[in-house]
Amino acid sequence: MGGCLLVLGTLLMPRVLLFVYWITGTFAKADPWNGFLIPLLGFFFLPATTFVYGICHVYGGGEFTLPWIIGMVLAVMYDLGAHGNAGASKRRSG
Repeated sequence: MGGCLLVLGTLLMPRVLLFVYWITGTFAKADPWNGFLIPLLGFFFLPATTFVYGICHVYGGGEFTLPWIIGMVLAVMYDLGAHGNAGASKRRSG
């Protein structure tokens, strides 16, 4: 049940979940990014991908198995679709 809620939350509000995981220190356990610039850029440009990568690194031990690769591909598609949809709606309204 918790995994389903995590996926649903990531699809609905990836930036909020990314912020909560950063504040609670969950990502600090394994420090998946080794810095501050990549997560900051990910927060603004690819939030779902950044979140899934962090979850993969923390809970998967840094190993990319098939379920995590599928999750990363879906997260990238989600982020790119969100950017494309925002641009298309701007062209329609403007």
